[in-house]
Amino acid sequence: MCIRIGSVPYLNEKPLTRWFSHTEEGRASGIEVVYAVPSELARLLASGEIAAALVSSFEYFRTPGYVIAPGVSISGQDEIESVRAFARVPWRKIESLALDTSSLTSAALLKILLAEYLDSHPAFFQAVPDQSAMLAQADACLLIGDKGWLADDAGLLTLDLGHAWRRHTGLPFVYAVWLGRSENLTPHLTQSLCTAKAWGLTQFNEIAQEEATRIGTTAARCLHYLTDVMDYDLGEEHVQALEMFGAKAWTNRLLTAEPGAVQIAVD
Repeated sequence: MCIRIGSVPYLNEKPLTRWFSHTEEGRASGIEVVYAVPSELARLLASGEIAAALVSSFEYFRTPGYVIAPGVSISGQDEIESVRAFARVPWRKIESLALDTSSLTSAALLKILLAEYLDSHPAFFQAVPDQSAMLAQADACLLIGDKGWLADDAGLLTLDLGHAWRRHTGLPFVYAVWLGRSENLTPHLTQSLCTAKAWGLTQFNEIAQEEATRIGTTAARCLHYLTDVMDYDLGEEHVQALEMFGAKAWTNRLLTAEPGAVQIAVD
């Protein structure tokens, strides 16, 4: 029986899923990866169409009953480069902000950063992730993933959400984790996810070469992003950062229930 799991279709996830399709062991694992944007992954996970998803960390707090697979995340220790907000006017003066429709965690993080640290309280609305179109409708916009990474910031104020979070909290930020119901995050699945990560971390050069062609940038830039920007661990500091994010989301009325301690699946 095939186990289906879901992942975002971005450069930053490739080290975590490549093993399943590029190695004999991975192909024999009985685990198939399907790809969708974060908001769609949340729906697939909730409906039971996939057993686990590499999905926005905000989904963990938003939907009771999930646990987090151990040892793996998509995180950043500081500047993240691919999660950025752009504004045509100073942040305190923005009245409207267009949110990338594919975003869950980043939208919540941006609302927290604007309210708590920049004294900015715009009206938010969702829009198709097209920077020019978004800024034609709003004072500012949020872009994530490959589009956020490659977006042109010329003449705009740019807020790197990872850097802003680190500056104000002193912690890394956890953008995505493997989520699922405890009964679905079996030892076989969680161990396979850790094996995939360990192998994927040896593949940065190959991934950079392949993804550069797909994205339309240089292999050197992709390699920099994978090696200097991304953090794929999930240790005590990451859990602390997750719990702070959940607490701030609750304080800023982004959740309907106050979150408790982060629950990690037993591997």
